[in-house]
Amino acid sequence: MDIHTTKLFVHIPYRILLNNLDKLAELGINVEIYIDGEGLDTYTDKEIDLINSFFAKYGLRKILHGPIYDLNPGSLDSHIRAISQERIRQTVFLCEKLNSDQIVFHHGFHHAYYRNHREKWLENSFIIWKPIVEYCLPKNINLAIENSFDPGPSIILELIEKINFSNFGACFDIGHFNAFGEKSPLEIFEEYPQEIIKEIHLSDNLGDFDTHLALGKGNINFREFLKLIEEKGIDPIITLEPHSLEDVKLCFEYLTNLKY
Repeated sequence: MDIHTTKLFVHIPYRILLNNLDKLAELGINVEIYIDGEGLDTYTDKEIDLINSFFAKYGLRKILHGPIYDLNPGSLDSHIRAISQERIRQTVFLCEKLNSDQIVFHHGFHHAYYRNHREKWLENSFIIWKPIVEYCLPKNINLAIENSFDPGPSIILELIEKINFSNFGACFDIGHFNAFGEKSPLEIFEEYPQEIIKEIHLSDNLGDFDTHLALGKGNINFREFLKLIEEKGIDPIITLEPHSLEDVKLCFEYLTNLKY
């Protein structure tokens, strides 16, 4: 498998990105910009113009990762659903301003809370997501639902099947499944239909928690995982999620040594 540079990204929070554009220029890397709720409320058009100009100047790509904390489009509480819907919409509008074409979201399903309310959660989620997905389709914006504390992919696959739009797919986070999955992440990956995978998140850990180690510093078999992606014949965006600049460089070195 040859990971083309146009498909390789690094996850960076919005404010950290703004404060480190010079380092980004040195590395010449595409970015998955993480925006949280506070960021959605405080970003300025001047900042967006700066980011757009910078990425255009250096010929780099940018995608988005929406807010993570406390959102749940399928919640049984109507107020939580409304807030979640507003944050999703805000992220989509920011995506348009950034001239981007992909956003990663978490689904918000809590397996312990909703084990007896699965169908209601899916119904609520459908009502929130469907108009947003329809809005994004003619704008060529893909939405990718990422696994978080999931033991398996079932709720994600059910949600994607229920929405049933080509621009609504999955982001497979191997680190999350290594830490929280009931099976090995490679076994779980086999359960995903290849056509729905829009993005892959890569970070390492020891299977005890989502520690976001540099690739090769945990126990995930990335050689076999990347081989499996190649065998499936898919070419998704691949995003590295280390937590320091030094670890970004270690990830690049690791992938180079694997000849990817």
